[in-house]
Amino acid sequence: MNVRDRILENYTELKKSSRIIADAVLENPKILLNKNAKEIGNYTNTSAASVIRFCKQLNYKGLKDFQIDLAQSTVKQSQLKPIDMIVTKDDKADEVMTKLRVSLSQNFEDLSKTIDIKDLQKAVSLIKKSRAVYIAGIGASSFSAKDLFYKFIRSGKTVFYNDDVHIALERIYYSTPKDVMICFSYSGLTQELLLAVKQAKKNKTPIVAVTRKSESPLSKLADINLKLPDHESLMRVGAINSTFAQMFISNVLYLCSISSDLGEVKQEMEATGKLLEKLKERND
Repeated sequence: MNVRDRILENYTELKKSSRIIADAVLENPKILLNKNAKEIGNYTNTSAASVIRFCKQLNYKGLKDFQIDLAQSTVKQSQLKPIDMIVTKDDKADEVMTKLRVSLSQNFEDLSKTIDIKDLQKAVSLIKKSRAVYIAGIGASSFSAKDLFYKFIRSGKTVFYNDDVHIALERIYYSTPKDVMICFSYSGLTQELLLAVKQAKKNKTPIVAVTRKSESPLSKLADINLKLPDHESLMRVGAINSTFAQMFISNVLYLCSISSDLGEVKQEMEATGKLLEKLKERND
């Protein structure tokens, strides 16, 4: 098991200072290779003692043992393409369109293989019988989260989502076992989201994660994982395939959850639609 795998396996058990160091390793491992414990502590705004404790939490004898394994892992990783590049500098617009179309087509084809239909059905069942739906997503993942939030509002579902992390954390404090939390995070590493998930877990609120198929702290906490193809590196020019995949799953969850109540949902949408039309009225 390499350094990255050890971190992911133990991430949820790490204390705050150790998580800060873990995040630094995941983000830029090379910069830690030639530093001593004090220097790493300064770089991560922790301490030398925290660095040593972090290494031992991952079952290394000490910093040197950790750095040797980190160096070996980094060499193997450097043999891979460091950043996902769909385009090259010489591509014309039509070539970019073709490349993107092919990439997305492959992504959707693979998505049908990574998603477990039974898990999808369980997630839909939780949504349909829930008192309220709590939705979370940060950064690029917020697009899918916000879209699902808006759709549930239009359908009359009680749903909560907020861009402000502090408000979102305060809101999730009141979740119950009768609710459901839906999380969007391709990496499964976002600290703010994990804090909310842990609170939901503490409240015994069922958690559905839309995340990549590779194991992560989020996938370990979730009750149901709707797994996305992990074609994109965490280091990428932009969240493209992952965003489309998340949006696809978001719409599947929505459509499946309203399919048995289409008559009632249609009435709700017509009513809210008429209300919104008033915003378009002009007084000229």
